[in-house]
Amino acid sequence: MGEGKKWSPYLEKMREQIDQLKMSEVKEWEGHDLTPALEFKTSEVHGGFKAYSTEKVEKIGIGNFYLNEKIHCGFCTIFPREDHDLPIFISRWEEGEKEISFLVDLMPTVDSLIDEDYRKRYLESVQPLWERYANLPGICPEESDVIRSLCSIIYTAAKVPVEKEGMRLAALAPHTEYLKSYLNFLREANPIGSGAKRKEVKRKREALRGTLRTKFFKEVLEDPMGNAMGDRLSELVVTILF
Repeated sequence: MGEGKKWSPYLEKMREQIDQLKMSEVKEWEGHDLTPALEFKTSEVHGGFKAYSTEKVEKIGIGNFYLNEKIHCGFCTIFPREDHDLPIFISRWEEGEKEISFLVDLMPTVDSLIDEDYRKRYLESVQPLWERYANLPGICPEESDVIRSLCSIIYTAAKVPVEKEGMRLAALAPHTEYLKSYLNFLREANPIGSGAKRKEVKRKREALRGTLRTKFFKEVLEDPMGNAMGDRLSELVVTILF
């Protein structure tokens, strides 16, 4: 980053929100020891990622890293427990000196075109936020066809030109506001009653997880992240997030 300029407080602002939850840190997941990813530093990259669980939430993954002090990347994901039909919260932040690329969404865990109640409850209720940020400079469709196919009707993506330092906080606002809405949904969520609905949610959620695990970074950051972190650390970060 150039002299006199500062990276955005992505991690700090996102943690301000999730720290309101009563969380337990997860240090092992599916047989993987997550400890090496908590804090890492190589000649090219430094950062850290943590996983948590809490009531109604199977896993929260959050963290960031700096690549050669030229790129700042941050991520936050929230996977609900399979007995709740909450969407999956996804936040991706890639910040350079002159541009910020991001995606934030509440990915539906049912067919939201058919399930009108779900669409109204979790997506259309957030539409005022989508409309608020629709005129943010650099708003554009998500570049990855694969990731875009998973997104809801109210996802926000952009490549924001940083023409003045205030743009960094302006670009960060959709992430914190979408997260606030998600946490409100979380507080009010009740377990799914129907056995058929549970099966639908479980099937859709695992399909989303599988695609995100295999495509999320490959579609966006595979070369710079993989080369700097190495395969093992990259795999742990993916495990924490998804």
